[in-house]
Order: sequence, then structure tokens, then C-alpha cells
Amino acid sequence: MIPGAGLLGLLLQATDPLPPLDFGDLLTRLVTYLGPYTEYIIILFVFWLFARRGAQKQGDFNRQAQEVLDELYQKGEISEKAYQKFRQDVTLRNPGGGPRR
Repeated sequence: MIPGAGLLGLLLQATDPLPPLDFGDLLTRLVTYLGPYTEYIIILFVFWLFARRGAQKQGDFNRQAQEVLDELYQKGEISEKAYQKFRQDVTLRNPGGGPRR
């Protein structure tokens, strides 16, 4: 046997065209495989939606807090020192870094 002949055979087989994908069969196999886990997938999806909704509310609160703070400072109702302190508090509350606008 010639050394590397097995490798050459594998390479020649790899160049053969692939059969077309049957997405109906693929989808059927996926549903069959995931069937016993459907309840868990739905529960995880619902938890993910709630977690995402909570993160959006957090961002809205930080943005609103920054807007109120800017408005109070522009009206002169709080000093610059108080503005900077409150702004820092809002920034620390926001895990994304700086205040959102």
C-alpha cells in the first residue's frame, strides 16, 4: 500500500458535492429531539423575557433620573456641587458606565 493513499482517498471523497439539505427533515428531527424538553424551553424563554423587561426598566429609570437632575440644575434649584454628587450617584447606579441620555 502506498503511504498516504488513505488520506488521498479521504480528500477525494471530500470534494464530492454535498447532497442538498432537506429543511423539512431537519426541522422534524429537531422537534423530535427537543420534544421532551419543550416545557423547560418555554419556561426559560418566559424567564428571559422578564429579565429583559427588568433591564429595560432600569435603563429608563437612570435616564429619567438624569433628566430630572439636569432640569433642577438648569433651574438653579440645586448647586453645582450637589449636581455633581447626584450625577455620580446616578452613574454608579447605572452598570453601563456614564449617565444615559
